[in-house]
Amino acid sequence: MTISMIVIGLILMVASYFFWAAPWCANAVECSNPRLEWSPAIFVLGVIVAFSSAIYYEVAQDNEE
Repeated sequence: MTISMIVIGLILMVASYFFWAAPWCANAVECSNPRLEWSPAIFVLGVIVAFSSAIYYEVAQDNEE
């Protein structure tokens, strides 16, 4: 479960940064608008999921004892 949380978090971060964020150009006003309106929130969600895997690991480890 811990590894899947890390992978899902990384997938969300990479997809929102490279595919859904603003295009990489510097010659038009359209370059400052993201392709998907909620891409910054999706990136933050990916960070939260990836870092919360450590919390899950510690809680699951304590329940096994």
